[in-house]
Amino acid sequence: MTYAQKLRVSIFGAVLIALGTGQIAQAVLLVESESAVVNPDAREVLFTINFNKMPDFFTVDKFNRRADSFQYFIDPNGELPILNASPIYSNFSSIIRGEEIYVQGDVRIRDVFSVGASEPNSGGWGKIRGSVPYTLDGNVLKFSAPLQLIGDSDGVFSYQLLLTEFGAWNGITNENKSIIDSVPEPNFALGVLTVGALSVGLRRKHKHK
Repeated sequence: MTYAQKLRVSIFGAVLIALGTGQIAQAVLLVESESAVVNPDAREVLFTINFNKMPDFFTVDKFNRRADSFQYFIDPNGELPILNASPIYSNFSSIIRGEEIYVQGDVRIRDVFSVGASEPNSGGWGKIRGSVPYTLDGNVLKFSAPLQLIGDSDGVFSYQLLLTEFGAWNGITNENKSIIDSVPEPNFALGVLTVGALSVGLRRKHKHK
């Protein structure tokens, strides 16, 4: 079965489950908006996901699968579509695992390919590169990670955001590219400072008259 055929089967299965429960609109976690904004000076990236509802990262079913989860696949080459390599996943540098938030309350970042025996909670992915804290304010989740930790060097990367429900892909993915945070041009910043200094000087001069 090809990858495309597997995707169609997964989508069909997710729809059948949702229809069977009669909760298709309420049950499925969706991404209303998302971004990965790189701060080139700090050499870190801020990931933001605005969900359609508050996600539940801690409730489990009888198989110990999370009610809601997410994963990012990072491609440091910055190409789209992201699943364009052969063999599959060979172009990814790291995987960001929202699936493991319940373990220690942080977001773990792993190598894509495993080395030797699988680590506990790895889901079959590679060793832990590091972990970062996250915030969840209502429906909005945010976390920052150093570029080195996700396996990128220049801040220009592409990624795939995948959502799962009780361990099953819910048929929703987002492919996107990182955004470099803009900073004021040196001349513009100098001009702003100059104008500000002149304004302060003029106000002081008027006070002394």
